[in-house]
Amino acid sequence: MKRCIMTSILALGLASSLSAQSVERDLAYGPRDGNTLDLYLPAGEGAAPVVMFIHGGRWFRNDKSQIELYGRIEALTGAGIAVASINHTYSSEALWPAQREDVLAALRFLTENGTELGMDPDHLAVWGQSSGAHLALWSALVDLESDAIEVDAVVSWYAPSNLSQLTEDRANDDVPGANERFPEPSPESQLIGVPVPENPEAADAASPERALAALEKDVRLPPFFLVHGDADQVVSPLQSVRLMETLQAHGTDVSLRIVAGGGHGGDGFEAVVPEVVDFLRPILIPDR
Repeated sequence: MKRCIMTSILALGLASSLSAQSVERDLAYGPRDGNTLDLYLPAGEGAAPVVMFIHGGRWFRNDKSQIELYGRIEALTGAGIAVASINHTYSSEALWPAQREDVLAALRFLTENGTELGMDPDHLAVWGQSSGAHLALWSALVDLESDAIEVDAVVSWYAPSNLSQLTEDRANDDVPGANERFPEPSPESQLIGVPVPENPEAADAASPERALAALEKDVRLPPFFLVHGDADQVVSPLQSVRLMETLQAHGTDVSLRIVAGGGHGGDGFEAVVPEVVDFLRPILIPDR
């Protein structure tokens, strides 16, 4: 697969002082226009384990540069972990499951080309934020569709994991001022192309929590690290609580970190980044 644009920049020359040794931008991982990723490699010799990052933005906005928030690049590459931050097809460009297909395409690209690019594709985790966390959760499921792909861990920051329950969860949680119904078409309705309230089955089909709950007990899943603010007015923390309970019922290794006073991102989440690295390090770099 050809690379659209490739730039290699020594870390000492970066104005932003990133701890990555090199950065390769806009690598094409799939056939769609939005199928590009930025690759940040850490300093040092040898193939680095990799975290694939998926940005948030209600499935129709923002881009792969979101990885630059909260000091994530510095924290991951400083721990010897490469970062592949991907763009995906917006819901305004193609409806679900195009975004799920993008996740699978990106995982295949990293698996098939990782060694050439300086990564160790046998040690791969996925980290998503908001709508990107919804897609990161799906990575554990698309993993099951291919023997060539193995996701070793999933990090989910305030994911909308059960689309048909988003409105009800906002009404039932303890977050003040968060029980207002989002006007239709809501982001989740725009994702699936029909109003969620009148089409719960279609919403469930796009909900990773529902798909995880339906798995047979003997299906192996990677460990999960869930993070959610207890003052999130956009995606209720009940979404991550339900997801944790579903994964626990399956016998999966899962932990939930509640950020006191945390909203839908913002202050308080940068302090969680070292905890994410501590979660990932023994999984991706088991010999250290």
